[in-house]
Amino acid sequence: MYDRRKTLVQQHVYIAKPEDTRMYKILVPVDFTEDSVKASHYALALATAAPQAQLLLLHCYQDYLADADTDVPPPPEMTASEEIAERVINRNVDEAQDELEELYQQLRAQATTQNSHTRLERAFIHGLPEDVILDEAERFKPDLVVMGTKGESNISRSFFGTVTTKVVQELNIPVLTIPASYQGTWISKVAYASNFDNKDTKAISQLLQLLEPFRPELHCVHISKSENKQDQQQLHALQDKLTQTHPQASITCSLLEGDNVAKALHEYIQDQQIDLLALTTHKRSGFASILNPSLAQKLVLESEVPLLVFHSPDEV
Repeated sequence: MYDRRKTLVQQHVYIAKPEDTRMYKILVPVDFTEDSVKASHYALALATAAPQAQLLLLHCYQDYLADADTDVPPPPEMTASEEIAERVINRNVDEAQDELEELYQQLRAQATTQNSHTRLERAFIHGLPEDVILDEAERFKPDLVVMGTKGESNISRSFFGTVTTKVVQELNIPVLTIPASYQGTWISKVAYASNFDNKDTKAISQLLQLLEPFRPELHCVHISKSENKQDQQQLHALQDKLTQTHPQASITCSLLEGDNVAKALHEYIQDQQIDLLALTTHKRSGFASILNPSLAQKLVLESEVPLLVFHSPDEV
């Protein structure tokens, strides 16, 4: 009987070998649901846009028998029920490996068709997702983590639950969530939700660097409940500073009026055909730094476009 706790599959495929440049690295945890498969294809589209990129598909599996108390010696002979359970677990592990291989081959074929310079990898590792993802991020050192919004059976765990919350809070790495209903794969227009934080300029610089392969049109928006002279002044100051610091970038700043922030953002995204919404968080206050936790959760669960969450530059 082999030790499933040590099962690891990790291979490399070089689609092409472009000129030497900075590697753009993306980590994609997958559980083979439709949402995580869609996220992996979206991640490949992101990787393809870069001159040289590396994409790692990561699947974490759990073996409840192997996770049991290892200090207890195994019985000399397995009972009939234990043998059945062992066969079921082995079959589930084999099926998961087959699914990872199938997804890997799909992406490989897609990358070849698109003449992508993407280096593809896959890893099949035993352990809890919230632990394995952190460990692999430490080893792989990605620029971005891409996850399906509803990758788990319980929607409450999909973003604000144990797995993704821990990933967002403990990794100083941007996390991009892909809505289940989203169909696009390109980033032409990005909206950055500003709360006129004093770190806005640095955060936007980080955002533009992360999305540099796409050279998107950036829309900085702030939502105000009513016409406010101070907000107008802060908006103009932000626009002037961004024009100076990023003269080559296409950046516009807009003040949106409305009592319902989520609704105002939703309408702006639709009107301007925004491809991605970006938010900055602070580890100390989590999503409360956006405006409040309930609003942040509403944006994630109801957003019709991918949502990029990254930490304030003072904490990375």
